[in-house]
Amino acid sequence: MAPTKPKPPVQVIDSFLTQQDILSALVVWVILEGFSFILLPNFTLISGENKTLTWVLISAPLGIIGSIIIGLCSSWLQYCHVRLHKTDPKKKFLVAFANIGSWLGLAGIGFPLIMVGLEFWLLIIHGIDS
Repeated sequence: MAPTKPKPPVQVIDSFLTQQDILSALVVWVILEGFSFILLPNFTLISGENKTLTWVLISAPLGIIGSIIIGLCSSWLQYCHVRLHKTDPKKKFLVAFANIGSWLGLAGIGFPLIMVGLEFWLLIIHGIDS
């Protein structure tokens, strides 16, 4: 049998997965940002001439912080599932806390999509100004 390589310590795997989740969330946020605040206003599908800079200034910290929260919460969930026993009374609370954090991170990343949806909704309610 050929000698096998030693497995990396769990801390390395956890940090790698956290970094991968943060980068994935950042990529999704950048794509949503470009689509929502650059592409759609340029095609005049939404009226964003005077709002785009404000949206970007609000969305930038929300997207970056949301990405970090998603990465940390996914690492926390992995920690809870791997290192805490099923019968541990704190496990349900910690998992629920991490899930809520993940949803808040998704809201930060999805802010551009939320704003575009709100603009479309307002466009439908108020009608198209000719």
